[in-house]
Amino acid sequence: MGKEKLLPVFAIAVLIIGCFSSLYVNAIEGDSKTIKINNEEYTIRQIFNFANTRTIITDDGEKTGVALDDLIINTASKCSSCNAYTFKSKDGYQQTVTWDYLQKGVLTEDNRIYFSDTAHSFWVKDIVEIEVG
Repeated sequence: MGKEKLLPVFAIAVLIIGCFSSLYVNAIEGDSKTIKINNEEYTIRQIFNFANTRTIITDDGEKTGVALDDLIINTASKCSSCNAYTFKSKDGYQQTVTWDYLQKGVLTEDNRIYFSDTAHSFWVKDIVEIEVG
C-alpha cells in the first residue's frame, strides 16, 4: 500500500481511539462526582436513588431534581428544621439557607441547586458540599 492509502486508515484509527477515550473518561467522571453532606460522601447517582424528585417553577423555567428537604431528611439531621444549610461550590461560592428554602429547592443531575421564588444568587452550581449547622 502507498502512503496515500495508509494516511486515511491511520486518521480513522486515531479518531476512533479518541472517541472511545473521551467516552471512557466522561463515564468515569460522571460516577466519581461526589457531594459531601454532613461529612459523608455521596455520588450524584446515589443521591438520585434514595431521595424523591420534585419539579419547581423558576423564572428560568421548570427545574427537576432531587427534593432538597427529602435529601436532608435522608442524610443529615435528626432535627431538619433546626439547622441552617450551606451549599458550597467547587469555585468557593457558597450560600446559606434555612429549612423553609429547602422545601422549595432541588438538586439537579448537572449538580446545581435551584430554589423557586428566590434570586439567582441563591442558586449554586458545581456543589461539592452541603454543610449542616
